[in-house]
Amino acid sequence: MQRSKLGWRLFVPFAGIAAAAMLIAGEWTLARVHEEGRRALARSLEAQCRQAVPIIAERLAAGDLAGVESLCRQWGEATGTRFTVILADGRLVGDSHFDPPRADFHADRPEVRAALAGEVGRGERFSDSLRETLYYVAVPLIEEETVTAVVRTAASAEPLGRLLSGARWGTVVAALLALAVMAVAGRRMARRVTRPLAAFQAVFERWSAGDLSARAAAADTQGILEMETLAAAINAAGGELAGRMETILRQLAEQEAMLSSMDEGVLAVDGDGRILTLNDRCRELLGINGCEARGRLVHEVIRKPDLLTFLESALAENAGPVEGDIRLHDPHERSLRAHGTPLCDAARRPIGALIVLHDMTRLQQLENVRRDFVANVSHELRTPITSIKGFVETLIDGALVEEPENALRFLNIVLRQVNRLDAIIEDLLLLSNLERGVDQRAVRLQTGAIREVLVAACEMCDHRARAKDISVDLRCGEDLTAAINGPLLEQAVVNLVDNAVKYSEAGSRVEVSAEKVPTGVMIRVRDEGCGIEAQHLPRLFERFYRVDRARSRELGGTGLGLAIVKHVALAHRGEVAVESSLGRGSVFSIQLPLHAKDDS
Repeated sequence: MQRSKLGWRLFVPFAGIAAAAMLIAGEWTLARVHEEGRRALARSLEAQCRQAVPIIAERLAAGDLAGVESLCRQWGEATGTRFTVILADGRLVGDSHFDPPRADFHADRPEVRAALAGEVGRGERFSDSLRETLYYVAVPLIEEETVTAVVRTAASAEPLGRLLSGARWGTVVAALLALAVMAVAGRRMARRVTRPLAAFQAVFERWSAGDLSARAAAADTQGILEMETLAAAINAAGGELAGRMETILRQLAEQEAMLSSMDEGVLAVDGDGRILTLNDRCRELLGINGCEARGRLVHEVIRKPDLLTFLESALAENAGPVEGDIRLHDPHERSLRAHGTPLCDAARRPIGALIVLHDMTRLQQLENVRRDFVANVSHELRTPITSIKGFVETLIDGALVEEPENALRFLNIVLRQVNRLDAIIEDLLLLSNLERGVDQRAVRLQTGAIREVLVAACEMCDHRARAKDISVDLRCGEDLTAAINGPLLEQAVVNLVDNAVKYSEAGSRVEVSAEKVPTGVMIRVRDEGCGIEAQHLPRLFERFYRVDRARSRELGGTGLGLAIVKHVALAHRGEVAVESSLGRGSVFSIQLPLHAKDDS
C-alpha cells in the first residue's frame, strides 16, 4: 500500500468531499434556477398571449388580417418577442418576424397542436428560421367553444442559458476559492494534529536509541484534549518502561556476573538448537573464541561430537534431567561432567535445554596422582618390609643361635632396610610439610647469602664425592643474595649434588654455580654423567619416578629427592628445571626471586 503523510490523508478526502458537495449543491441550485427561469418566462409569455387574444379576436372577426399582422409586428418590437397568429387550419396570418405567405405550415408544432386541442401549449426547440433556441407558449382563441385560432409568443432561451452558464462558472470559481481557503485551513488543522504526533515520534525515537528519560511536553499537545490524554499515557508508559528496563538490565548484569564468576561452563539452547547464552567458562572449555555465538546453531559453533550427542538427548521430547561424561581432545585433553535439564518458560512449557559443564580434568589428574602415589609408596615400602620380614623370620627360625656370623649380617641388612624406611618416611613428611607451607604461604623467607648455603651443601656431599674421586667445584659471588629459607634451600641443593655424584662416573667433575639473572638468582648443578632421555624429563620431578628403577635402588635413595627440590623451589616462589642429553650429562637449575613477594 502506498504510504503518505497524515496531513495529506486528512486534507485530500475532506477537500474532495467538500468540493464535490459544493459542485453538486451548485448544480442543483442552477437546475432549480433554470427551472424557475423557464417557468417565469412561460408565465410572462402566457400573460402576453392572453392580453393579445381579445384584440386578435376582434380583428379576425372583422376580417382584418393586415391589422393582425401589423399588431404582431408592433407587439414583437415592443416586447422583444416573436408574436405569431395561426388559424385553426394551420395557416400563419400574422408574425412579428416573417411575412405570412413566406411562413411554413405551423399546425404540426407541438405547442400549436396543444393549443388547437384547447390547452396552453409550451415548447422549447431550435428555430431554423431564427437560428436560435426559442421557448414557445401558445394560447387558444376560442369562440363558441371552438378553437378558431392560436396566439403564440416566443422568446429566446439563450439569455437564460448564458445567465446559467455564467452562474455555473461563478459556482466553479467560488468552489475553487473555497477549496483554496479550505486547503489553508485544512493544512493548519492537519499541522495542529500532526505536530503533536511528530513530537511523540521524537520521544519514541529517543526511546529506541536508549534514552528512556524522554517525555512528551505539554506544549506539544497544541491544546487538544485527546493529544493531552495521549501525551499523559505516553509519559506514564515511559516511566513504567524505564523502571522495567532498569530492572531487566540489573537482572541481566547480575546474571552475567554470576555466569562469569562460575567455575562451571553454562550453555543454554532453544528447541531448534540455537544458542541462547553461554558464559566465558563454557567458551574456554569448548575452545569457542573470536565469534559471536549467540543466535547461531550450536552445530555451527561447537564441533564436539560427544557434546552434540549429549545435547540432542537433553533436547529430546519428554527428556528429564540427564547426565553424562564427555571427553574433549583439542586443544588439550579434558574430561567434563555434563548435566542437562529442560529449559522452560513462565508457563512451564519446554523451550530448550540448559547444559552445565564441570571440568573434571584436575580431579581425575589428582585421582591418578593419588592412585600412583599409593601404588608407588606401596611398592617402595614392600621391598624393605619384605626383606626385613624374611631375615627376621630366618633369625627366629634358629639362625640367631645356630649361625651367629650370618645372624649379624642379617641384622645389618635389616638395619639398612629400616634406615631406608626411615628415610622414605622422613622425605614424605618433609614433602607434606613443604606442600602445606606452599599452599598456606607459611614458609618464611628472608634475604640471605647464597654462597653460604651452597658451601654447606657441598660439604654435606664431600665424603661421597671423595669416595668416587669426583671433584665438586663451586662458583658463586660473595655478595649474591636472595629471599631464601636457608635450611630448605640447602636440602634441595644437597639432593641435586648427591644425585649428580651418584650418577656420575668416577673421576668426573660436578659444578655448582649461582649467578644473578634478569628474573632473579639462578642456581645450577651440572654433572658429566650418563644423561637422561628426553622422554623422561617432563616427569622427572614426580614422586617415586625413576628413569632406571634397578639402578636407582642399587645406588640407594628414596625416589623423592627431586620432588623435594621442586617443592622447595615452589616454597621460594621460584621454579625448577632440567636440561639433559644422553652421554653429555645433565644440568639441574633452581630459579629464585631476588626479594620475597607479598602474598597478602
